[in-house]
Amino acid sequence: MLVSRSTGKFVFAWKASLFSGALLVAPIVALAGNGAPITISNLSPLAALRGLPTQRNADVQLGSVVTMSQSLSNHFTVEESGDASLMLDGQTDVLSLSLRYGFDTDWDIEVTLPWVQHSRGFMDPLISDWHAFFGLPNGDREDYPVNQLQYRLDQPHHEAALSNKVSGLGDVRVALSRKMSLRDGPHVALSVGMKAATGEEADWLGSGATDYWALARVSGGYSGGVPLLWHGQIGMTHAGVSDLLGPNQKRSLWFGGVSLEWPFRDKWSVLAQMDAHSALVDGNLSALTRPAGLFSIALRWNTSPHWTLDLGFSEDLVVESAPDITFMLTARYVASP
Repeated sequence: MLVSRSTGKFVFAWKASLFSGALLVAPIVALAGNGAPITISNLSPLAALRGLPTQRNADVQLGSVVTMSQSLSNHFTVEESGDASLMLDGQTDVLSLSLRYGFDTDWDIEVTLPWVQHSRGFMDPLISDWHAFFGLPNGDREDYPVNQLQYRLDQPHHEAALSNKVSGLGDVRVALSRKMSLRDGPHVALSVGMKAATGEEADWLGSGATDYWALARVSGGYSGGVPLLWHGQIGMTHAGVSDLLGPNQKRSLWFGGVSLEWPFRDKWSVLAQMDAHSALVDGNLSALTRPAGLFSIALRWNTSPHWTLDLGFSEDLVVESAPDITFMLTARYVASP
């Protein structure tokens, strides 16, 4: 963790509450430009198995949008409770390519291809040095080998483990979205999608099951003294049975999030975002049985009317429900229709 497990989480929650409150009082105006939320999801090795779609702009545009995102996530979770235990120590890197095509003024289809790698990584010393420099708790990292790969979930009558570096295609996702026509106010869209079982389950690259989801999105803008673009989404996922999550896995999952973008100068924006989803399993392991929460910050450079580049990071608002930290770099190209 790059912040303490108590004070740091309170600060993040306080900031997130301010952003959520801004959405409630902001007048709504038409959304301008190619604003979009941060491309981030929960890459904790078990949460990433579920079909929990990332946030996106509710607007539907004719033509193509191509998004390439690279994420590096560091994990360190060690928990024992009764006859169950969990250890997630390693690094997950995901290179994701998303292709979206608006074939009508109100409809688009999107395909996301992830390339996933689980490895020992290289970030453990950097995180420990950061904790030492600022006098922050290190979460008992010093009691375990540096840069090791050890994913293990032990439950009664169930065990799943990974200790060797693996990489390959993850679970491919397909989504269909429809913009709902409104005379005034924000853009609203409804979307349905599925996550196919294309990743190798034995290597923790996929869940081995097909998931389906349905969601609603909204995007708008605020043109007051501090101009803002905002987005939100809420939805439900029906997940297939995954052997990696064991007998107590939950198959009906809610998810949601809000995102704010402040264009503070020509071509530059700052983004802040919250994402959350329901617990993954029932039982006593708090890292898996509590709802997950993430807080993300990014800097966006609008290099041209067609290209944007995002650089940012994400922290776990709910302790150990998501990676300790995720760094992401995203490039997006919006083609003319």
